[in-house]
Amino acid sequence: MQRFWYHSPVRFYQTQEELSDMTNPQNTQFFGVKDSYPLELGVFHRFLIPNYQNDVDTTELELFLVNSKDNYIPCEFGFSNGKIFRVTFISSDQLNGQFQIRKKTGETIFYSNCVKFIDSTDSKGRKYIRIATKHLYNKNLFAYGESNFEWMVTNLPAYCLGQFSVDSEVSNIRTGGHNSPTPKDTYIDEVVSYEFIGKGDSNILSFIQTHISNKEFYIDGTKRTATEKVDADEFAMIGKMKFANQKDKDGLNIILNEDEIFDDAVKYVLANEQKTIAYIDNTNALIETK
Repeated sequence: MQRFWYHSPVRFYQTQEELSDMTNPQNTQFFGVKDSYPLELGVFHRFLIPNYQNDVDTTELELFLVNSKDNYIPCEFGFSNGKIFRVTFISSDQLNGQFQIRKKTGETIFYSNCVKFIDSTDSKGRKYIRIATKHLYNKNLFAYGESNFEWMVTNLPAYCLGQFSVDSEVSNIRTGGHNSPTPKDTYIDEVVSYEFIGKGDSNILSFIQTHISNKEFYIDGTKRTATEKVDADEFAMIGKMKFANQKDKDGLNIILNEDEIFDDAVKYVLANEQKTIAYIDNTNALIETK
């Protein structure tokens, strides 16, 4: 029985049963055990954990990606008032499996749907788009007022195909008895089209449709707003959507500084598989230290 909609391509639950419950339509989609959800290699990902049965009795937690063996994943967790609200991680290895958040004692307290780390670069050099959004659609289900607890940052299986256009609205007036009109007000939007690889998975398309309602929504580091609803059939393999760039007072695109979002995570040491201390530099590369 589902208690809430979990608009996220990677979802964390307390039990395996919640992930295998086929009465929950979010579990019956294409990105499942047979086709794991793709995550980009070598970059930060941040996912939020709903404020429901998320109490923890320790902050000493670890993240593993489990298949035939346990793969330790460098990570950082966000806690507030004895609850866990987020997980930030990075992997430079092409792994696949199911995330498990564990206590140091080995007890698993959260499970995720199946994922795989890949290099999404296609034959034309394009990569999956990167999304950064503040999780504002349900203010009671997620933490607010805490530093960077509202941000979700990850990739989505979607490409910018290089299709762009300009939408303009022109209001004309006639002055001096001339027959030809003169522009009075003009509004111009720079519009970029993206193609989302849904493979019939409504979780991807519903995530976009939900998060474009946020005032803070970025694609590949540029602030954008949707100009239309996603164009996709109910069981479509792909969906297309158009977004307009948002401008600052100087007419420049508004750019996101991800370093500010991940500043608190970078301050934490991240342990690799050998348990030596490692940090993240500004190229998102793991830098081992002694």
